[in-house]
Amino acid sequence: MQPESITLRAGCKINLHLEITGVKENGYHELDTLFFPLSKPFDIITITRAHTGNGLTIDCPALSIPQEKNIIHKSWIKFGEVTGWFPDLDIIVEKGIPNGAGLGGGSSDAAVILNYLNKYCPTSALSPEDLNTLAASIGADVPFFLNNTPAHATGIGEILTPSDVSLAGYSLVLICPDISISTPWAFAAWDNAMLQRNGSNNKKEILTTTPSKDRKHSSRALWLFNSFEVVVYSAFPKLRAYKDKLMEFGAEGAVMSGSGSSIFALYREMEQAARAATALEAEGVATYLHHL
Repeated sequence: MQPESITLRAGCKINLHLEITGVKENGYHELDTLFFPLSKPFDIITITRAHTGNGLTIDCPALSIPQEKNIIHKSWIKFGEVTGWFPDLDIIVEKGIPNGAGLGGGSSDAAVILNYLNKYCPTSALSPEDLNTLAASIGADVPFFLNNTPAHATGIGEILTPSDVSLAGYSLVLICPDISISTPWAFAAWDNAMLQRNGSNNKKEILTTTPSKDRKHSSRALWLFNSFEVVVYSAFPKLRAYKDKLMEFGAEGAVMSGSGSSIFALYREMEQAARAATALEAEGVATYLHHL
């Protein structure tokens, strides 16, 4: 039975690696990436049944956008179009996941709403496969958040294969500098950099790369790499300085997540991670320490 009110938590993700491997005819970029879920930072979503006929209302003070532009609204509409169920809901979103950080905050919110709608749909709940297809039509990262377990992703990020990657024994420091990076900007900057490097006007030719010999995600699980770093660090050198600082404290590796601006580092020793977190916090950077 649909509850009168429920409060849910939407976690975030990092990309252990993210490689842009090509471009499709429609202009979307093809990726090879490994998603890994983290419990913090997180958004808090409170969903309350509204009076009949009220439709959907979304209260999200952190986002100064029309409700119709909110990915939660898009999820509610698309689910209703497929199932015929448009429940009357009041939704309050307390944002803890920063925007423009490459942590998938919007996609995570969308997945929480889709799982809620599907769980309480009175007549036409979707199969996992159909729910995944619907999620992919909302955003490339949304299918991952439906299950929120490590997954290797290809295509535009929507073709998922469960991964047994483990970070057990590591301590992870995630930093979220007060810099917002637009994903469309990052892709455009990468496109431009590749065109300049290769001296060609044929975007399709430049961006469609020959697959590397090793595409087995199991052997590349802890290959920390991000294709966006070269262009993002060029435009935002402060981010590169933050990465260098994380490495100075003895990290096994550090890399940007998504299209930035968040950066995470892995440490073998908890004490090293704690010192790194304290140092970045002292510089006023939002910092999250995980013992995995």
